[in-house]
Amino acid sequence: MKTLKTLLLALLVFHILSSVIINLQIIKTWKNSTYSSLNESGKGVIDQLEFFNTPDFIQRGMRNYSYYTGIERGYEYYSPNAADKKTEIVFRNGDIPVELPGKTFESAFKTRSVFTILGGQLENEGFRNRVIQSMAVRLFTLYPQISHMDVLIVKKQFPSLKEIQQGKAIRIEETEVYNINKN
Repeated sequence: MKTLKTLLLALLVFHILSSVIINLQIIKTWKNSTYSSLNESGKGVIDQLEFFNTPDFIQRGMRNYSYYTGIERGYEYYSPNAADKKTEIVFRNGDIPVELPGKTFESAFKTRSVFTILGGQLENEGFRNRVIQSMAVRLFTLYPQISHMDVLIVKKQFPSLKEIQQGKAIRIEETEVYNINKN
């Protein structure tokens, strides 16, 4: 029994170290791709990681391990580099918001989370039209009593902590983009 506990503890330590090393290596790749979109904290972390290097054979082994365990998703899943803006689509029937589908908390959360993933892409009118059309069809099906919806794009710009301390508020901009009738 003691041997099993020791083995499991060693595997746990290996797993945690693998996760940390893999994610640190992934963060370093951001220097070439998304560095300009990071906030000051994210840039500081990347700049400090320039000095962190792992031998190639360890990186290859950890990469293979990460594929089998699912931890290859990378640091962005845990990122403290929260976006400073959020864009979402809001459907309204008059002044009453139309609830997006989701029978359970989890499904409703996932539906709302899509806007975090699609946020920047909603600026593209063609992409936005396809998303809104698809969602509107589904909402008209779920709520047969609704015959008209107004569609708004809501953009929220969040100030940094320093700006909040200086009294700057969250900027919210609502733009009505469509008026959709059921027929």
